[in-house]
Amino acid sequence: MDDLVLVTGASGFIAKHIVLRLLQEGWRVRGTVRGQERADEVRSVVEVHGGDSSRLEFAFADLSSGEGWFQAAGGCRYLVHTASPFPLIPPCDADGLVSLAKRGTEYVLRAAARAGTERAVVTSSVAAVLYGHPAGRASSFAEADWTNTKARAVSSYARSKTLAEKAAWDVARETGLSLSTINPGLVFGPVLDKRLGTSAELVALLLRGRVPALPDIAFPTVDVRDVATAHVRALTVPVTGRRFLLAAPDELTLPGVAAALSEAYPDRRAKLPRHRIPASLLRMVGRFSPGVAMLADDIGRAKTVDTTPARELLGLDFIPARTAALDLAESLLRNGCV
Repeated sequence: MDDLVLVTGASGFIAKHIVLRLLQEGWRVRGTVRGQERADEVRSVVEVHGGDSSRLEFAFADLSSGEGWFQAAGGCRYLVHTASPFPLIPPCDADGLVSLAKRGTEYVLRAAARAGTERAVVTSSVAAVLYGHPAGRASSFAEADWTNTKARAVSSYARSKTLAEKAAWDVARETGLSLSTINPGLVFGPVLDKRLGTSAELVALLLRGRVPALPDIAFPTVDVRDVATAHVRALTVPVTGRRFLLAAPDELTLPGVAAALSEAYPDRRAKLPRHRIPASLLRMVGRFSPGVAMLADDIGRAKTVDTTPARELLGLDFIPARTAALDLAESLLRNGCV
């Protein structure tokens, strides 16, 4: 397969897995990074994990500017847009991440359309689906559902992912660019090096003993290897214009993650949190923080997502969430991250 794929934010946790999967399947890849150090980092990861780095090249561009994206997309038949801000500690400003995520998505997709790219796959999130809905809802969330960004109990991250994805669909309609989005839950699974994404950093903090207590909250969770597979398959399946929600079938609460780690690594049991943050405390703090208010809304509410399109159209057979969490922990220890 000689088609060239542009992967934005190529040094990210998810993006590195996508780059590696593309190379292993014979694609040519151009990754965007913000500097040569990140390019060297990605190339090293590819070589360590058996990818063909001779089919990998780089372009330099940043979401904060429209410069360089048209040149980066030149000659690329396909685009995978993963780059987006996802800090471990969200900003206090509800719109703190929106501008960069939304404007950056518009820069990338418009440049790709002008450069002649035929199909784009954008990394979104279930955060663009699950939040700001009535408390009594019991049914699964599906691709037609959108987070209500006007609701107070919606974090800056959820707002940014929702508005950036909506911007992507707007650009696709305006330009005729063929588009699909991948909407994963909390992404666990093995890290490929010492640069950790936000979800991996959460488990690292647990193993380091930096988290004294956890709220009793369940998140849809998915393995990064399934996320990478979904992106690659979405590039070539006959159907486009879909939102593919990704989550393993087993529910995993945050205390459940800590319990699984305690069972797998008894030598770290004393470091792992055994206490739970009271719901009343979360609700009280949530009066002053939309992000905490969003967590408080999740207490006692299992949010399930409809993964039928991902299973039937992309052929995914999801890795269990517990396996994803333990494989992440093992890779953190193996890479000396904790």
